[in-house]
Amino acid sequence: MKPYLSLLALALSTTLFAAGCNRDRNADATPAADADMAGEPAMAPEPAPMGDAMPAPMSDSGMSFSDMDKNKDGGIVHQELADTEMLHMHFSDADTDGDGKLSSAEVDAYRANMAANPGG
Repeated sequence: MKPYLSLLALALSTTLFAAGCNRDRNADATPAADADMAGEPAMAPEPAPMGDAMPAPMSDSGMSFSDMDKNKDGGIVHQELADTEMLHMHFSDADTDGDGKLSSAEVDAYRANMAANPGG
C-alpha cells in the first residue's frame, strides 16, 4: 500500500508544480488569452495614469550636517541629499556663495531662515 501512496503523492506534487508553472507562464499572456470560460472577451487593462503621481513631500529631515556630508569632505553637494530633503529642492537658495557645495554655516543659515519664515 505504501508504494501507491508514494505514487499518489508524487502525482499530486507534479500536478501542483505544473499548475504553478502554467500560472506563471499565463501571467505574461495578453488580455485576449485571458478570456473567461463563458466566452466573454477579457477586459483590457486600464492605462496607467499619466502625471498623476504625487511627488514625495519635501521636508527638512533635521539630519546633522555631518550625517548629510556622506563623503566627509566638509561640504554637501546636491547628490549627497535625498530627493525628499528640503535642501535638495532649495539647494541653490541655500548655496549663498554659489560654489556648488553647502557649508555647515550655509545649512544653518538656510534652516534658520526657514524657521523664521515658514512657508516661504
